[in-house]
Amino acid sequence: MDDKQIQNIRPRLTECLKTLNFQDIISEKKKVAVDIDNIYKHGVIDFIEFLEEFPKEGIELLEECYRDAYYSIKTEKPDIVITVKNIPEEFNKSEKKQNYTIEDIKSGTLGKLIEFEGIIVIATKIKSALKKATYVCTQCGEKKIQEVENPFEAYFEPPCPKCAQNMTLIEDESEYIDFQEIKVQQPLDSMGDPEEPPKYITVFLEHSPGIYCGRVKVTGIPIKNQKNKNIPIYDIYVKGINCEVLEDKIEANLNEEDIKNIEKVGKNPKVIDILSERMIPEIKGYEIIKKAIFLQQVKGVKKGNKRADSHLLLITDPGIGKSVMLRKIAEIPGNLYGSATTASGVGLTAAVIREKTEIGDDTWVIKPGLLVKANKGTACIDELTVNRDLQTFVLEAMESQTIHVSKGGINAKLPSECAIIAACNPRWGRFDPNVSIPEQINIPAPMLSRFDLIFPIKDEADRSKDKDIAQHIINVHRAYLSKEVSKNMKLDHIIVDDVLIDRDFVIKYIEYAKTKSPIISESAEKLLTEFYLNMRKGSVQITARQLEAAIRIAEAHAKAKLKDVVDEEDANEAISIITESLKETAYDPETGQFDVDKISGVGKKDRSKMMGVYDLIKALAEKSDNDLVIIDEIVEAGKSKGIDEEHILLSIKKLKSNGDIDEPKTGKFRII
Repeated sequence: MDDKQIQNIRPRLTECLKTLNFQDIISEKKKVAVDIDNIYKHGVIDFIEFLEEFPKEGIELLEECYRDAYYSIKTEKPDIVITVKNIPEEFNKSEKKQNYTIEDIKSGTLGKLIEFEGIIVIATKIKSALKKATYVCTQCGEKKIQEVENPFEAYFEPPCPKCAQNMTLIEDESEYIDFQEIKVQQPLDSMGDPEEPPKYITVFLEHSPGIYCGRVKVTGIPIKNQKNKNIPIYDIYVKGINCEVLEDKIEANLNEEDIKNIEKVGKNPKVIDILSERMIPEIKGYEIIKKAIFLQQVKGVKKGNKRADSHLLLITDPGIGKSVMLRKIAEIPGNLYGSATTASGVGLTAAVIREKTEIGDDTWVIKPGLLVKANKGTACIDELTVNRDLQTFVLEAMESQTIHVSKGGINAKLPSECAIIAACNPRWGRFDPNVSIPEQINIPAPMLSRFDLIFPIKDEADRSKDKDIAQHIINVHRAYLSKEVSKNMKLDHIIVDDVLIDRDFVIKYIEYAKTKSPIISESAEKLLTEFYLNMRKGSVQITARQLEAAIRIAEAHAKAKLKDVVDEEDANEAISIITESLKETAYDPETGQFDVDKISGVGKKDRSKMMGVYDLIKALAEKSDNDLVIIDEIVEAGKSKGIDEEHILLSIKKLKSNGDIDEPKTGKFRII
């Protein structure tokens, strides 16, 4: 494009900026990102073509026109930096795809303006980078201004063009920018084959506000760098001129036909049963659990600081198929799978570590963990076993859905607004309903209380069920090799109300249902209130946490039915699912009531016995010269109070585990 054509663009671009809601983009901020899709729609297409091929010159032209437009309205020159965002799809396309992805950033894109999405996997703290250097010659006074375009350029003081002496940098007259290096990964939902190794690109972000995690849209220019000066091979990076965190991680890209089919299927009274089964067709049975998982994906309604996400814990006997369940859920766009056995607490949340960056310095960087990367989705955590370190990090993420990190000069608050579905095996191989959950799994009570639903999945022998399961497993194996078997099993899809229901349809349905925000009706409120009051009769039974869990499930059920109101049906379904979970984990057969304290490891009945044994030890210790009490004395004193030896020994074990007493010498105990 020659100078004449550029001069022809200038007045039209200036006028465009003044007419396209220019008052809205006038800003007192130092950085303004101009939405160039609006410029394209206004008809200044030749400018977009120029900007794509020559981004540096195009942005300079845009900045000049912006300043002129700004001056015509406010009669003053703005002190701002202009960047661009939102490249029109017609220009931001690779040869094979609708829009650029990280795997499309190759030699053919060098020097062009592109835009792509990615998930941050590493981010450095904010640094100051020299952008425009002003030099002066100390001999003759000659000045020179030099732009710093490439962050890899070695810094040196240039020679004076008049007397050839080395020039000196004038700090006060030079310009610096906030600079950040981030590494982004291509989102799995934009990859042709999610099983392929993830694609990464390093972005050098200019004028960065400090972005440490999340799914982002990067506007930038691919550049190259030669690490070995003797070999003509170059690494490709991106000079980022704008980066924005995307609020909504997944877009289902629903067309009118999709919405029509979704609303048609949504009228089916058994739609939730149908879709929850289609979500994990490989596993036979467990209808309540599948329904709970499906509703977890739909989510409740986000209100202020009240979380909309439900957390689920599956305690399964070996061989049930928990890993299959979690991996199938992780295939839904936006969800992620990880194993707690291979991740530390910071690996699940976020780590601040020292790492050598592409610039070459050794600096502190943030590495977001699973719960941060799964923001807006679901974190599928397999083999959940928890140490105290992991509990400290994960508790905040489960309740407040944020993670605070402060180390190495980085102080950041990272979002972790995700649902959690975790699974683990009982410590002794099989789940025992007569033993408290904390005694069977290595998860402390504070974390257990944050799970909305806990489902033990037991492997119980039943000849009829076992035969059905065996045939189902064999047919699943056959279905992968035979289309006829797959069709007969309806493994790939089914037809409901003349609509093909496959995995893609289920995903689209979930995303459409998420857009609903039903309000709790008075009748539903009455049912939920009665449920809460009835479950607390006599003594403290369930807590407000179970009530809030029921509200989230009821809202999710209404959303899954595509309703605008949470009615009695939704409230009853939520109560049914909550009750089913409590039957397996918090039911006391002796009293015939629910005791949520059993989930924390100490039910009301056991707590009374423990307090009795604790008081015995305390009374005996006060009479002892060294505050130590031998086990035989405790047993004898307990028997005199009507407490049998078995309960005494069990209570001592739990008191030790809780840290109320210790055993400094074998068989001798003291109060802590």
